[in-house]
Amino acid sequence: MKTQISRDSFQPDKRYSGIHQQQGRMITDADWNELVSICREQLTRALVDVVGNGSPRSGAVSIKDDRTIQPGDLYVDGIRAEFPGKIPIAASGQPDLPGYPAFPATGSYLVYADVWDRAVISLEDGELRDPGLHGADTCTRTQTMLQVKTCPETVDPETEIPRKGNATLSLALHTNLESGDPCDPCAGLISAGKGRVGSYLFRLEVHAVEGEAANPTRLILKWSSENGAEQYETLTVENMPPGFVTSKYVYEFHDLTTEKHLGLFLGTDFTPTRGVIKTAYEIPVSPPKDFVRRWDGFCVLTCSGAVWSLETGVDRGIALTTEGSSTAPGHVTLGSSVQINLEALQLSLDLAGKTFLPGDFWLAPVREAILDPGDEVLTDADPQGIVHHYLRLALVKDGAVSPFKDDADKRRHRFPPLTDLSAHDVGYQTTCASGLFDATHDNVEKALNRLCQLAAEHVAYTATCAKGLYAGFSGTVKQALDMICEIQASHIGFTKPCNTSIYQGSTIATVEDALKLLCNVTAGQIGFAKPCNTSIYQGKAVDTVDDVLKLLCDIQAGQISYSPGGSCTFLNQPGIDTVQEALDALCARPAGGGCRITVGPEGGLFATLEEALEILLEKEERRDVCLCLLPGDHEFTGRLIEPKYEGVNLCLTGCGRGTRLHLLNKPAHFRGFATVCLSDMEVVTRDMPERALLFENCRDVCLKGMALYGLVTEGFLMGVHSARTVVMHDLELEASGPSSTEIPRKLLDLHPALAALYETADRTVFDKRIVEVTQALSALSVDERREIAAEVVKRLDEMSTSLAIRENRSYGDLISLLRQPAVSAVELAAVLGKIRVEAVREHPAVALVIDDAGADWTIENCDILGIVILYGTLPSGPLPAEMLKALYSLVKEGRVTFGGLGTTFRTTGCRLTRMDVSIAIQKRLADIIEKQGGTLPALFSSALLGNLTLLHEDNQMAFLNTSLSSSVFEVSSARAAVVMGSSTIYVGNRGEGEAAIMDITPEGRSERAANLGLTITG
Repeated sequence: MKTQISRDSFQPDKRYSGIHQQQGRMITDADWNELVSICREQLTRALVDVVGNGSPRSGAVSIKDDRTIQPGDLYVDGIRAEFPGKIPIAASGQPDLPGYPAFPATGSYLVYADVWDRAVISLEDGELRDPGLHGADTCTRTQTMLQVKTCPETVDPETEIPRKGNATLSLALHTNLESGDPCDPCAGLISAGKGRVGSYLFRLEVHAVEGEAANPTRLILKWSSENGAEQYETLTVENMPPGFVTSKYVYEFHDLTTEKHLGLFLGTDFTPTRGVIKTAYEIPVSPPKDFVRRWDGFCVLTCSGAVWSLETGVDRGIALTTEGSSTAPGHVTLGSSVQINLEALQLSLDLAGKTFLPGDFWLAPVREAILDPGDEVLTDADPQGIVHHYLRLALVKDGAVSPFKDDADKRRHRFPPLTDLSAHDVGYQTTCASGLFDATHDNVEKALNRLCQLAAEHVAYTATCAKGLYAGFSGTVKQALDMICEIQASHIGFTKPCNTSIYQGSTIATVEDALKLLCNVTAGQIGFAKPCNTSIYQGKAVDTVDDVLKLLCDIQAGQISYSPGGSCTFLNQPGIDTVQEALDALCARPAGGGCRITVGPEGGLFATLEEALEILLEKEERRDVCLCLLPGDHEFTGRLIEPKYEGVNLCLTGCGRGTRLHLLNKPAHFRGFATVCLSDMEVVTRDMPERALLFENCRDVCLKGMALYGLVTEGFLMGVHSARTVVMHDLELEASGPSSTEIPRKLLDLHPALAALYETADRTVFDKRIVEVTQALSALSVDERREIAAEVVKRLDEMSTSLAIRENRSYGDLISLLRQPAVSAVELAAVLGKIRVEAVREHPAVALVIDDAGADWTIENCDILGIVILYGTLPSGPLPAEMLKALYSLVKEGRVTFGGLGTTFRTTGCRLTRMDVSIAIQKRLADIIEKQGGTLPALFSSALLGNLTLLHEDNQMAFLNTSLSSSVFEVSSARAAVVMGSSTIYVGNRGEGEAAIMDITPEGRSERAANLGLTITG
């Protein structure tokens, strides 16, 4: 470390374990520093034994899939290093490696960590000075650097990158020096100079290396008899400390970047920054120049082939030269090494075949009390530092990150605490010749799992019997078992158990003899005792098996008793006691339903849905209920549907549009289910002003292939609250309000049938009346229909408010149809239905309420005729322009942030009238604006909106991160949408003219591409 120390006395080979102060003895800086080094060496060696190289399972430095760096800890050669921070950052943002580029997205390379120590003094950290001591300097610090770098894929950073250089240095005092006065205790404090030995700490350091470390083409060395410790903030000459600036020194101008750029850099597209060395105190125009350090001298050596040359250099004001006498001051001799005559020392450094790293340094304490002129100070000494420690982190190929080479590498980079050690954390190398294990079983868990596949051929067996089938056998258990397959009945002895039945009068010695007798046995030879006097045995005399078999020839189903199992509820009823009675009951049972329980008045196991839910959920308390509503109309009085226990799954399916579920009076309120799945049916509401379907605290909700219609006077058609996942596929939702059909009612009250048709927006009423209305209109004469058409045109022209394009087009279709000479009821029904749909589209009610962002939502291929509300039950309506303007300014100024719950809102291939935020969001925004800042919390973290068709203006969306792509806003000139959040992406969207999207995101957090007919502001 380039600090003001007297020497570095730490010598690990002496195995000192502590330093102890004695009474009345001097304590020096070297004692204190050696104590620190001893303690650290003990800790490092212990960590090498316990951890070695690797990173912890939790909180480790790692390379993410997007090639950013996850901050954390790692250990290399027992040294713990920390990459500060919490969120991933690009390589270009490393605090310990300023100016390094981001990892490239193409090509192949390795990513590794370079860990090393550097000194930190008060120039860098002003808190090292104590204000209480008038700003006096105190001890310096050592900082462990963690730099994440790249190298070619072919280089193993842990074994093939040098940790430090290997050039050896020798130093000797000149013979013409004078020693100090041994009687003068202060003589040793005099620094080196002409004619004196002096007492000081000499430092040689590699400043820069060009070319390869093992074969450099240019080398810059610098040296100091002050350990390079004289350094200050760069000021003008007159403001520098007295005596610092003289012609006897050279000056290195540097900054914190140059101090952190030591070591090797093998990656491409990066050149480290080095300090600027000046022979005079001349402050550079451009950085680095924050600080200045003085040296006794420096030299620049160049190499061509194997020949070294002196480019320039100076020592204590004397220019270096290869000319003149070899004993002259400043003389340089070059060959396989370089020898330099310094003012007090002769320096000799090996060059040939040596490796150099920027930052390599040698220290040599010179003490006048023990040295005489001509004595050797240092002999063939290796560099003392800087020692670099390397750890491989990942392989990147064309942007794809592979963090681990194999299972051993994975374990090393994810080692657990010793108290949480598992089998998969322990490596295993097979030495077993049985074939059970191979190289893929590289940890204990895999080896233990392999034991589950242990087979007979893997187990050795040596027989100990002297005779029999296995006499003298040695092999495997499988081979022994295979021999059993070849055993014959004639090999097995048998003793006749009795002299009756088939054995009577026969001689038997082996099993084969006994089996041969069985070949001729008859049922009449086998005795049989009647077990009961019921069923087929009732009133019969039975002595042999032959008697029993004869009875079986005439057995009837009515003679066989039957008791149903616990799960067979259908046959568990009075009057079913025999197989015949059970078969008769099954023949009478209605068919259909497959694995589902059928519901329906004609052929269903349950006549009504109410009955099925009451029995299966409430009485039988089943945990898994799967119902099928048979074709036809089903009525269900709405109520709370809630299981008694947690973990209950409910599936309710129909037969497509052939199944119609009519909800009466109240909504169907599902609460507390693990999963609820509704599919393939049409749901119709009657007399329910608030809602039709409500899902509350249901973990997983799935709706597929359904049509849901309803007249909503207040509230909403369908809502979800407190779920984990919600999936909606192929739904058709229509939410009409009391005033949805007010315009067609006024325009078309020209005929009593038409007036009644649009009297209410209720879809069910419309469907009932449409047949009667179209028959009445088609029966009119041509003149009567044309008269109606003319009056409709007149009323359209007199309207005070303009109609939407689709709405106006539907009336145009009706006018054209009425003017035709002949018209069918089918054509009229289609046009009148279109008028109703477009009227509801322009004046919809709330179709879907997404009450919170706690669930992951997927909505695909749905047609939603109504409003979709985010984060509440009441729509806010278009936010005031003044509010949006104020919010926009606060977001751009960074005073408004957005928070997400980690969930995703995914909507694709859908058509919907309008998307809106709730009144609760509007109130929160108003509060933020009033307080001039704040956070809009609890949003979906990610919104993936694609292939949407939005039919109305003033859509309002709030997500943490929004991606809107390939979507159509059927808006020509109004404000199509307001989108707010932390980031947005717009790709391939289209409007109908000059529609606008107001984007409210922080500066630089929105990307747009290939959008047509849309102006995205912000």
